[in-house]
Amino acid sequence: DVAEPQDSPNDMIFEQDPLQIVNSILPLYVNGQVLRTIQESVASELAARMQSMQSASDNAGELAKKLSLEYNRARQAAVTQELLEIVAGASALE
Repeated sequence: DVAEPQDSPNDMIFEQDPLQIVNSILPLYVNGQVLRTIQESVASELAARMQSMQSASDNAGELAKKLSLEYNRARQAAVTQELLEIVAGASALE
């Protein structure tokens, strides 16, 4: 069912037929809504990418700290072992 156009109040003057005005404005409105939807979609994708990269950076930083701590412990154990060997060698000479 197609709605019948209503009569305009007498104090309104249209230079064009109201149906013609609606037919020219409606495509512009639809195009604007589609453009807004596409822009929101792109913005959402970029926000998701930024969040993902932030999480990846945080995880990489945490991993680097853990590896540095593990490396330092291994290095400290090696230095301690060398010192024990030197002390044991010096004790054996006495």
